[in-house]
Amino acid sequence: MCGVCGTFSPNGGGDRRIVAAMHAGLTHRGPDETYSLNTETLSVKLGRLGFTGLAHGWQPAEDRSGRYAAMTNGEVFNSRELWDKSGSRRRGNEVDVAVIPELVARFGIDGLRMVDGQFATAIFDRSENALYLARDRFGVCPMFYTRTGSDTHFCSEIKPLVRSVDRSWSVDLGAIDQYFSLGNIVAPRTLVREVRAVPPGCAVRFDANGPEKVLRYWRYGEFESTAEPVPAEELREGLRRSIRDRLHADVEIGAYLSGGFDSSAIVMEASDLVDQPLHTFSVVFDDPGLDEGRFQREVSQLVGSKHEQIRCLRSDVAARFEEMVRHCCYPQRETYNVAAMMLADSVRAAGIKGVVSGEGADELFFGYDSYAFDSVPRSTRGSRPENERAWGRADFGWEVDWPRVHERRRTYLAPALLEGVSGDEFWRTRLIPFTDAEAKSLSAMQLRSIADVYVQMSGHLLGDHGDSMLMGSSVEGRYPFLGNSVVSLAQRVADEAKVVDFEGKACLKSAYDGIVPQSVLRRGKHGFTAYDLRSVTGERTWQDWHGLVEASGVLAPGCLDAPTGRGGVDKWDFRLSAISVAMVMDELGLSP
Repeated sequence: MCGVCGTFSPNGGGDRRIVAAMHAGLTHRGPDETYSLNTETLSVKLGRLGFTGLAHGWQPAEDRSGRYAAMTNGEVFNSRELWDKSGSRRRGNEVDVAVIPELVARFGIDGLRMVDGQFATAIFDRSENALYLARDRFGVCPMFYTRTGSDTHFCSEIKPLVRSVDRSWSVDLGAIDQYFSLGNIVAPRTLVREVRAVPPGCAVRFDANGPEKVLRYWRYGEFESTAEPVPAEELREGLRRSIRDRLHADVEIGAYLSGGFDSSAIVMEASDLVDQPLHTFSVVFDDPGLDEGRFQREVSQLVGSKHEQIRCLRSDVAARFEEMVRHCCYPQRETYNVAAMMLADSVRAAGIKGVVSGEGADELFFGYDSYAFDSVPRSTRGSRPENERAWGRADFGWEVDWPRVHERRRTYLAPALLEGVSGDEFWRTRLIPFTDAEAKSLSAMQLRSIADVYVQMSGHLLGDHGDSMLMGSSVEGRYPFLGNSVVSLAQRVADEAKVVDFEGKACLKSAYDGIVPQSVLRRGKHGFTAYDLRSVTGERTWQDWHGLVEASGVLAPGCLDAPTGRGGVDKWDFRLSAISVAMVMDELGLSP
């Protein structure tokens, strides 16, 4: 996966010490090698976590004309095919991401839409003295940037960026409103007002001529209208091909096994594609309501994997919650990321650098319970003008509970700042890359799928839950359900084939009937959950967090006494969100 950082000074005179400082904060992302690119206007460093081209690969990579130079983290799984399409050849560099500048030279930024992979890249156009920062289709690899005068500083993580660039930093109240309304922060926003995230499927261009320009090269949600059903065999082959590509490396790749359908299907296929027992990793809990151990063990025994179960105790959550938040610098709504962090620690301790995981299946194949409700025709749906601003349709509100949104603002935001949110509420920003007319042409389930991808998956599941927890232990996550072949198939499958008799992912489960154990195939959806934070936290620690929340200046001092989300009025425990926002503000030195 690696970590990349740099400073672009189109007028010259950039401070390379900033880049060195950022790189020092990214060593966990790329401990194997360090590469540098320095020109009169650009300084970039990349810390490499090596998977391919270990002996005969390098960066920066250049196109054959020498116009474009790129420093890229991540993977391009179809690099051989792309070399052919670019009309060029490798010229000895065996790193798969070396094809990126060739694609841009041949096809422009739109050439990135052909990449089947996960990447964040800094592409320098020597001819025009311009920089492009780009991310993969779904934003698996992060990229953040800030501007100081004419200079642009960029980094794979927020914390090294904020700590290395000398400027005043403040919290983004609009981002806080997004989180307390949606449970997520949507790119390009971050919790830091002065820091932006490159949106998934986009490149941002910087030059000496003024503001940056966001260029979208791909978006999810181009559903096809076809009368022909997608055969089960084609679904299986598409996923199998994607898994095969993501197991390809010069080092061993393991697998996460939660015990649910998505990870189990991947493990079943992956076990047939490797020459030795697959190394699988799972989290187990002492609480029977949380534990999925028996399903994990059943699948592991069936395929004969080398299985490791990591036990997450209540004391682990209490001891490591703050460590987790201060590492990822992202608000939280539950404690499961502590278990995810422990899981990644165990993967690295086993000598494994990468794992395949099942994220994406629920969003692409309509696996959440909300899709089943959307599948029922309703004569009326609640309409609001705010919905139209946010989603393009007045009758679509995603997961927003409007009465609770207003109540949360009053509960969690400091009274003096409530006025500051006015005019910057979450709904005033279009949250998906679709126009009103396009949104109105989509079914309710299709629109929900798009919202799930851009609001929940890209920022949270692939971000703080995925990249941050994995890369904190120098481990790369790979996601077969997000492979181009699978995404293309998902956009061809009709709504009624995805949700059948109130069961989501029906087409996938039908394709794996008789392959994945029936106990796993027919079990209910089990989300990422762990122990309730308050129940495992001592009174002294809780009071310390009370003080941190009060000192933030943006959160209501008594908000930690609000009702919890478990069995209460809210879906999530937003007290965790308040605590984690205060921790991030403290960690980064953000002012209100």
